[in-house]
Amino acid sequence: MTAPPVTIYSLTTCQWSRKAKTFFTERGVKFYAIEYDMAGPELKQKIAAEMQQHGASGFPYVKIGGQVVLRGLERKLSVEVSVGRRKTSMDGKPVGRDSDSLEGAGVVVFAPGDLQLPKGPASERRRAVDRAVFAVHRQYYREALDFERALKGRNSILRRGEFTGGLLESYDETVARVGARVVVRRREAVAALAPMFAEIFADIHGGLAASIGYRSDESVEEGTREEEIVEALRGGLARERARDMRRGYTGFGPQTDDLEILLGEHPAKEHGSQGQLRSLVLALKMAELRHASDHNGEAPLLLLDDVASELDEERRGRLFASIASMACQTLITVTEREHLPDLPGRMDWQVSGGRVAAV
Repeated sequence: MTAPPVTIYSLTTCQWSRKAKTFFTERGVKFYAIEYDMAGPELKQKIAAEMQQHGASGFPYVKIGGQVVLRGLERKLSVEVSVGRRKTSMDGKPVGRDSDSLEGAGVVVFAPGDLQLPKGPASERRRAVDRAVFAVHRQYYREALDFERALKGRNSILRRGEFTGGLLESYDETVARVGARVVVRRREAVAALAPMFAEIFADIHGGLAASIGYRSDESVEEGTREEEIVEALRGGLARERARDMRRGYTGFGPQTDDLEILLGEHPAKEHGSQGQLRSLVLALKMAELRHASDHNGEAPLLLLDDVASELDEERRGRLFASIASMACQTLITVTEREHLPDLPGRMDWQVSGGRVAAV
């Protein structure tokens, strides 16, 4: 009998251990649980040694593993999660988020919460763009992290009022340099996604026009080369320095940029219906998947949760026709089975009472 792909080391007295097991149970995921405080001395020693080896500092300690096919080769991918720590391994060897070994091992997810993307805060739209960049440029994780650290350092100085000795000017230079790289990456991603997004949305909504664009401060948008963007950011930070010193944080830079989503010539957040907003988000997700597939030569896994709600029969048909045209593995959840068309290779499961069964 094949062991479940999820193993949980837990404590009977730990509420977070109980929450972890409840999480998997409610989703119908089989797991193997080992209660550390109920184990014998030999097993305790083995568990402690394994957790120490992987830097785990507390319970629960969750191991998730599975087989994936990348570049035509079957690989073993595993993720280990403990308090404040996550570790990913490929074929038993630790890999970082920016590792080339994970190239092509992508997932594109649509969940009901994503419907807030057009109307929600700009930070969520920036995060959506960052995910699209990371899907095709693993090194972007480090580039974005460099920017976040530089920005955090500058904000810390502003809050503490440490403006002497050229320290703030030094951070301005770093924020401008690493921030320009973030702007370039995001611009490139949105430029690649835009025509795919427009085409997919028009397919779903019968020719209705929609567009996306990456928006920065006007002075930054004037820069076309990375060096020009560095200069624009440097100038903007200097120009806003006195105001930043008063408010205690940085109010200029890529952390204030936005992904503009338009229906026709109007902002979608002000003019879109619920069905249109759903189609906009779906078009963006599917454009992200197509872009990653084209760039990596490997299609990400597509996960669509409650995707058919608020779409009429005609638009559901167009949506599923678009999905069927993509050479990717897709997992779709719906509340009404009849919403799903007879897609090629379709297999159905029913989730009820925390159990998953083929139907």
